[in-house]
This record gives sequence, C-alpha cells and structure tokens, in this order.
Amino acid sequence: MRHRGKTAGLALAAFAAGALLAFAQDKPAAPPAKGNAVAGPKIEVTPETKDAGTVAKGQMIEATFVVKNNGASDLIISDARPGCGCTVASFDKVVKPGAEGKVISSVDTKNFSGPISKSILLVSNDPDRPQLNLFIKAMVKPYVDVMPTAYLRFSVVKGDTAGQDVVLVSEEKSFKPTIAETSQPYVKAELLPAGEKDKVAGRAGEQYKMHVSVTPDAPEGLLNAPIRVSTGVSQQPTLEIPVSGYVRSRVSVTPALVNFGNFTPGKDALTRNIIVTNNKPSTPVKVTKAEVTVPGFQTDVVPTQEGVSYTVVVKASDKVKKGAIDGMVKLYTTDKEKAIIELPLKGEVL
Repeated sequence: MRHRGKTAGLALAAFAAGALLAFAQDKPAAPPAKGNAVAGPKIEVTPETKDAGTVAKGQMIEATFVVKNNGASDLIISDARPGCGCTVASFDKVVKPGAEGKVISSVDTKNFSGPISKSILLVSNDPDRPQLNLFIKAMVKPYVDVMPTAYLRFSVVKGDTAGQDVVLVSEEKSFKPTIAETSQPYVKAELLPAGEKDKVAGRAGEQYKMHVSVTPDAPEGLLNAPIRVSTGVSQQPTLEIPVSGYVRSRVSVTPALVNFGNFTPGKDALTRNIIVTNNKPSTPVKVTKAEVTVPGFQTDVVPTQEGVSYTVVVKASDKVKKGAIDGMVKLYTTDKEKAIIELPLKGEVL
C-alpha cells in the first residue's frame, strides 16, 4: 500500500510539472510597443471650420486650411469638392508622414446676404476618415441694399422694349452710386436720386432709383447681362445686379425637328404636328401654307386661333420611297422677319 501511494504522488507531481510547462509555452507574447505598431496615413485639419466674421457683400473670402499627416505612410488627397458658392483654388495631393499640406479655397459673397456656411469635402486614403468636411463661415453684410429684389428678370418678345426699376439704399454717407458697366449693349441702365413716390418706406439713408431697359435689338435666347455699379462706399465699392431672362421669338415653332422615326408606308399611318405661336397677339401673324421637300408627304394648316396660333399637320403617304428621310418642312407666314420657317425632317422608311 505504501508503494502504491508513493507511485501516485510521483505521477501527480509529473502532471503538475507538465501543466506548468504547457502554460508557460501557451502564454501570449507581450504586445509590441506603440512605436512599432503598423500605421497608415492619418489626416488632421485644425481647425476644420474657418470663421471669417462679418464681411461686406461682394467681398471675396480667402481661406487656407492646413492639412497634417500624423500617420506613418503617405497621405493621398484624391479630391477636394467645393459646395455651392465655394471654389477650391488648389490643394496638395500628397502629404508625407509628419508633414503638412494646404487646401486653398475662396467664397464669392456677391450673391449672399446674412449668415453663410460653405463646405469642402476632402477625400483621402485615411482608412479612419476617408471623407472629411471643411467649412467656411461668415456673416455677409450688404452696405448697399437693392430693393425690392437684388436681381432683375425679363421675359420679352424680340423687337419690343421692356423696363424695370429697382431702388438702391445705403446709410453710408459716402454713398454716391454711378453705373460702372453694362455688360451688353442691348441692356441700358440709368441712375437718379429717388423721388418721394419711388422711395422705400421705413428705410433710412440715401436712395437712388435705377431704371433698367432691354432694347428692341436684343437677340433671341437667354438673357444674361449683369450691371455693375460703383457705390462710393469703401466697405462695398462695387455692386453687381444680375439681369437675366429670355428674349422670345415673335413667332415660335415647336418642335424644332420633325422626326418620323422608322415606319412602313401604307401600314403605319403616321402624322406629326407642328405648333406655330405668335407671341405678340396684338400684331396678327398668319401661316399661309406648308410644304415638304421630300415627295410623298402631305401637309394641312389648321388655325387654332386665327393670327395667333396654328397647328400644321404633316402626314406620310404610301408613296414615300424607302430609305433615309433627310428633308425640310417649310412654313410660309405673314411675318416680315420670318416669312419662311424651315424645320429639318428626319426618319427611315422600311
């Protein structure tokens, strides 16, 4: 019995020693020091918001953001996307570890008033912050107000004259506005001290009435002719008043292209409608006839409102020859400037 107990004790001791050895072998190694940790690029911009304070309306805000790379590999900035009203002039695309780069941007305040906040989105290879928003804030103060609106919009028929008035107001003693530039010869502007009936009620300071007119020689299409004013006010020496809108043709036609697509004569009874509109009903314009330069097409002029609007129906008969259609639809009117209106005719006869 004594021998068996001794043997059991030796076995227990051997087991304990083996367990201790295994524990020592399985024990995890100590973590590496922080300096030896694997690190990629790490972006830091301080501050992320630039506050320009109070600025005069029309002043350009310039802002430079310093970008630091606190990582162990190159920081690559792939894009710097400006928000509305903000412009990015330049940015450093690669910033070395421990180095600094710059994002240079600006905000044109001529179209803003009151508090503004404009953003720039930085896109980089920082795995933790692949996208970072920077902000430019300011309080935009107009030292010269334009009433009742800061812009003018026209809708005028070619050959006609149209005019609108605005009032310029400022409490600055140096306020003496003059027309500095009209960007288009067919937009005229005149500045005079506002009379009592023209003044904006409840507003202190000097007031001037500006009359803006669009002359008959304005070309058809979009109107974009800003007017620049010298104010005499040091905080806001220049003022730009947007003038936009549309100069419509006296006679308009839709669509601009008559397209029949692919069709089989006799099988597909196809027609296309052309709408002719006189945009100046006080002077009647008639559509007297219509014709097609490609044989096999028929036309019919239907007055919707005599002298004002017409529908011209173009129909393909079974006599149209196979192949590509490349011709013109001709409309004859009593308008002196547009006596003949030509529209392209396209399609494919199968």
